[in-house]
Amino acid sequence: MQRFDSDTQLLIDLKHGQPEAVKVWFKKYSRPLHQLLVQKITNTQDLEELVQDTFISCLKHLPLFRGESSIWTWMCRVSQHEVADYYRRKYAKRVIKTLPVTEVGELMTIESSYEISQKVKAVLQKMSHSSRELLQRKYIDKQKMKVLAVDLDRSVKAVESALFRARAEFRQLYTLENT
Repeated sequence: MQRFDSDTQLLIDLKHGQPEAVKVWFKKYSRPLHQLLVQKITNTQDLEELVQDTFISCLKHLPLFRGESSIWTWMCRVSQHEVADYYRRKYAKRVIKTLPVTEVGELMTIESSYEISQKVKAVLQKMSHSSRELLQRKYIDKQKMKVLAVDLDRSVKAVESALFRARAEFRQLYTLENT
């Protein structure tokens, strides 16, 4: 343990693949990382997975770390990317749930949720502003129809019709994007 009094030595030994350095690193930073991520992720199981994913990603990219910041600062930055990926995947899953079953079957041939997320984002960017906003408020923000109706100063039926048209627009653009 004496050998790792400084992060500089810890970093050197991590880059040389020293197993003891990995243990010390994990012991030193897992709790602070957990405390950082608990502010962003509410699901305990997902939180633990993100802590592990952050460590794995850091190990994977360790050769690229130049040491211009502290290990902790670098880990925080890597964790931000992991959290962003987590929410992208979660967002893609929500959108997929709104698609008809036949279209979901087509999506299963896509290899990663990241790819799905990118396609969904591209389609959303091509949509009209009002349709995109309505889909986001309903399916991402989980707003109820009554709340949307009040906010948009429209009847619930009018909002339902607009939502129907927005989903149709999404399906049409999604089909064009994937042909």
